[in-house]
Amino acid sequence: MTTKRKFGSAAAIGAPIAAFVLLAGSSAVSADELADLRANQELLQKRIDQLSQAPPQAAPYVPGFGPETHKEVAGVTAVGGSFPRSFLIPGTDTSLRIGGFVNGSVLWYIKGAAPGGQLDSQGGNPNTTFTDGQGGTGNLGSIPLNNAIGNGGRSATTFISPKQSRFLVDARTPTAWGEAKAYIEWDFSYNNTNVIQSNAQGVTSSWLPRLRKAYGTLGGLEAGQDTGILHDPDADPELVDFGGEATGNGRSRAPQVKYTYAGPYGTVFNVGIEQNVPRLNGPFGQADIDTNQIPTTAACSVTANNTTGTPATTACLGNAAFFSPLQTTWPELIGTARVNQPWGHLQIGGVIRTDRLTDNQGLDQRFVGYGGSISGDAHPFAGAPGALGKDDLGFSLTAGTEMAGQIANGMGIVTNFGAPINVPGVGFVNPLSGPFSSAWNARDSSQSLSCPTPNSGACINGINVRSAYDRLVRSQSPQSYGGTVWYQHWWAENLRSTLEVSGIWNAMNTNIIPQGTTNNKLLSITHANIFWSPVAFIDFGAEYGWGHRVTVANFKGDAYTLQGEMRVRF
Repeated sequence: MTTKRKFGSAAAIGAPIAAFVLLAGSSAVSADELADLRANQELLQKRIDQLSQAPPQAAPYVPGFGPETHKEVAGVTAVGGSFPRSFLIPGTDTSLRIGGFVNGSVLWYIKGAAPGGQLDSQGGNPNTTFTDGQGGTGNLGSIPLNNAIGNGGRSATTFISPKQSRFLVDARTPTAWGEAKAYIEWDFSYNNTNVIQSNAQGVTSSWLPRLRKAYGTLGGLEAGQDTGILHDPDADPELVDFGGEATGNGRSRAPQVKYTYAGPYGTVFNVGIEQNVPRLNGPFGQADIDTNQIPTTAACSVTANNTTGTPATTACLGNAAFFSPLQTTWPELIGTARVNQPWGHLQIGGVIRTDRLTDNQGLDQRFVGYGGSISGDAHPFAGAPGALGKDDLGFSLTAGTEMAGQIANGMGIVTNFGAPINVPGVGFVNPLSGPFSSAWNARDSSQSLSCPTPNSGACINGINVRSAYDRLVRSQSPQSYGGTVWYQHWWAENLRSTLEVSGIWNAMNTNIIPQGTTNNKLLSITHANIFWSPVAFIDFGAEYGWGHRVTVANFKGDAYTLQGEMRVRF
């Protein structure tokens, strides 16, 4: 209903009331009092006429989208929902929003693109198993090292991609138990081939929808997949690079169950559990729990693909995946406390988690990981007129023992499982590959029976090789320290820039992991960008990035990128 209609109704109601008062009290009211009443009525009518001609009030402004609008269709009144950019489903109490954005990204690796599998692992095409960018979840951990053959000429490439485009549905309904919410979000950043860019990906595209978030809430209770409990998205910088910072607190997204309580003075408390994802760092690099084929897959021997050797139907899996002894046990317990204020916010959090190594033979090792985080942001010129008042300074610091993915690019258990170990009475044994792998399944001529269960396996000189090997496996919990700091400056209401620096240091025992491995002890990255929003829901961005990588063997690598994007939200 417009402002004019509202004041018209007020006039229609007010006039009879005034007339009724005049008639009811005419016998007792003097001429002067009657004149005063008539004068007041005339002033009231003039004010109503003025207000009826005033322009309608501006709709509420939605950050990132501009003023909210509801177009009226003839005969149908558009009813806004309970939250920005939503509408009320007719005949229900449910407010629904359908939204998302289309994103086009152009990424140019000046130097430092992760090598492909061709040319003896020196291929130069972009590795589409990564996200669009060289950040922490992108190319950063795989930058070619200075001792690599193809570190120079073939580490430059260009990649144009729309796969970060996103679609979401958000439905909210009031109940006696609090608001009920159902939220689901997809993008197209899943690669169904898990290999280097193919012709199909480059020409017709084979990106598949990927579930980012899907959760439900009832009051303060939430279950499903959402932003990690420890993570603080309000302390993240605005970047073009979808790989993000070198590190961060908590997981970007994780299956979880949590409860949120809003306390006094702007405080918010979260406690919950997340799906445990164990991690190890061993002789062949990092391995998360995973039963699928991985990019380090070695080719099968043609002569071995037979019934007596390796059947042709057997998948050739990379060593790190096939022999990973990781087991998921207890979920990860996480809690955070946060305070929101006009100047910004501050959040602290902690996590306790477990890892288990077992091969169902002689290896059974359990470890407890733990750590904490502090993060926040502040507007240093809050209250200043113009765009300067929107300037923002943010940071995050995270540290812990055996944090795995709860600190991005952090470490799990450090172990020598899979490396050649000298077993007394047997010699060097390697369960994975190489000249010592034969002892893992060997049997000398004097043995006619297998070793007793449950430790069944090869016996040499009366020694169960697998159990003896497992008893010599050494493991240890490493420490990880990560941090991010950034500043965003607003040049104008539609023009802003962000400068970000982040890094993570992993401290591991190199007496357990040989130094000649690809485990990363240092990852860092710097971003500098500029964003222009010609209208509230469209962004153009350009960004420079410099990534740096150092392994435990002190080999180094650098990557330099330029990336641009156009994003249209709806």
